[in-house]
Amino acid sequence: MTLRNPGKGPPAVQKLSNLAPKGKLSNSASRLRAADAPKPSPPLRVDTSDRLAHLVKDASKSLSRALQMRLAEYSIAYGHWTFLRILWRKDGLSQTELSQLAGVMTPSTFSAVRSMEQLGYVVRRQKRSNRKKIYIHLTPAGRALEHDLVPLAIEVNNIATAGLTKREIADFRNALINIIEKLNGRTDSSSGQ
Repeated sequence: MTLRNPGKGPPAVQKLSNLAPKGKLSNSASRLRAADAPKPSPPLRVDTSDRLAHLVKDASKSLSRALQMRLAEYSIAYGHWTFLRILWRKDGLSQTELSQLAGVMTPSTFSAVRSMEQLGYVVRRQKRSNRKKIYIHLTPAGRALEHDLVPLAIEVNNIATAGLTKREIADFRNALINIIEKLNGRTDSSSGQ
């Protein structure tokens, strides 16, 4: 595999093109630099005596890293994943709604949406009745990404939960949901739970 191929883009893109299965790279491959591609990190040493918050943080980082590495094969920025996931569920959200659902500030959403628009994944539109709000809609290319990218997330989840029973996975999900709801003030803390 040669990385020097005149007229075929930067060496990093050629490398990714050679490694990725045919048809996986979008037109944005030329925008991906070697520095942008995630590097495998050394295995994390788990301190089993650590507090729950640290274990959850470490698990989240490991899950994110595993997905990020897979998304890079498709030249998809990890930061776009959250927004695409939300739009696959509900297309045509306002930029403010998208920010709220993603849990990020509006300027971050603006930057990500602008980038995804340049890549051809979304378009921004205004309604005639409300010219102030901008609504984000998936393009056919953005919609088509769901077919390739969702299986990557499923794969990461399957790897992470390998060896656990369905009951253990359900209990773990319920515990995480309970923690999230309590810390977001959605559950009455005086209920004794």
